[in-house]
Amino acid sequence: MASFNNKKVRSFKLQKLKITSYDKKERKDSGKEFEVMFNPESVRRSFTNKYTKQPSNPQNEDTVKFTNSARSTVRMKLIFDGTNVHQYGAETAFRVLSGSQTNVTERIDGFLTNIVKIKGKIHEPPFLKLSWGQTLDFNCRLNDLDINYTMFARSGDPLRAELNVSFIEDDALDEQLAKLDLQSPDLTHYRIVKAGDQLPLMCQDIYGSPMYYPLVARVNKLKSFRNLTPGQEIYFPPIEK
Repeated sequence: MASFNNKKVRSFKLQKLKITSYDKKERKDSGKEFEVMFNPESVRRSFTNKYTKQPSNPQNEDTVKFTNSARSTVRMKLIFDGTNVHQYGAETAFRVLSGSQTNVTERIDGFLTNIVKIKGKIHEPPFLKLSWGQTLDFNCRLNDLDINYTMFARSGDPLRAELNVSFIEDDALDEQLAKLDLQSPDLTHYRIVKAGDQLPLMCQDIYGSPMYYPLVARVNKLKSFRNLTPGQEIYFPPIEK
């Protein structure tokens, strides 16, 4: 009789996309896990670099100067189906017989409660992690959600819904800097803010990259890095190479 090793057998097992919800940004404690009903047909990952225009020569020709990279986003469509007509019929039949099958309304309520809505303990939406094989390992927050009900029972209850959802990247600051692998001088700087100064551009001048502005904002306990006050002293800490 032919035999298969466990690793090969596991490779044939269907892996479902999971969204884990946490109360803390560190995502170290056990979270509330939500498994999708159907894996998405496609996942869209978007990246954006931001620039400012600056005059570069007497002919007034504009050049673009890099300021920062925006947080990446992930977009997908999730299907919730309560018709029991799909490729996992045996699985659904078991759930129906065991009484564990949930309808579309219940699944959407669970999604809204654990993924979308503001949590009472932290007074903001939860911290999330998307996990799906080698495709997604993504710390994020919910960005936006659009629910489209496409099929209804005679009672008016929804039988099928499409959730168009997007998530925005939410790595911890040290993880962001580690991924960037930026090289910066091991120097300490104090600067006095002048009118028109922007923190990302100040970081560009000191460190050679604007991507350190979240670290500088945190060290200086700035509530908003966008609202610097002329005359304000900003401390730029040393960052090891």
